[in-house]
Amino acid sequence: MTRVIFLHGVGANGATFNPLIEMLKLDELNVEVFNPDAPYPYDMSAYGRQWFSISGVTEENRTDRVNQALTKFKQVLESYGPLEDTILVGFSQGSIMSLHAAAAGFPVKGVIAIAGRLSAPVAHRDEWPAITLIHDQDDPVIAIEKAQETYHWLEEAGAKPQAFVSKDVGHSIGSSMIPVIRKEIEKLL
Repeated sequence: MTRVIFLHGVGANGATFNPLIEMLKLDELNVEVFNPDAPYPYDMSAYGRQWFSISGVTEENRTDRVNQALTKFKQVLESYGPLEDTILVGFSQGSIMSLHAAAAGFPVKGVIAIAGRLSAPVAHRDEWPAITLIHDQDDPVIAIEKAQETYHWLEEAGAKPQAFVSKDVGHSIGSSMIPVIRKEIEKLL
């Protein structure tokens, strides 16, 4: 059975996806749905979780932090079952991790990356999962230019990403994104 794993942003937790999961009506599909908490406490607040620390993060050290977090990220994903039967839906830091997992060769079915980015160009590969980038044109946290750069880096690396641009929701998941997310999940089943 295919599983869909929702991966939250920094400072949040898995439960933040509960309303989206309900809106997507995934219970109509023959899928298992999981929305785990990231393994580490958010180190810039008493609340929330993180996949990697953003304290002191720079463009120069971001890739190393992501790469160091991939081992634990993979353990979290594999705790639900084989990666080959898995679709990753990430938001912000969760989508950063999901994109880098695909680039590192995690054999997932697909990645739906919302308000995320790659931190650097990635190595060329012949085999890539389906990748959909969803981003708001006015995102104040991860600028749309970072998503555009990610799209080009993925193409240069041999992937065939799809892209959807929304407007007026900033760094969040807007109602116009919901049918896109649902459609992309359905295409991967």
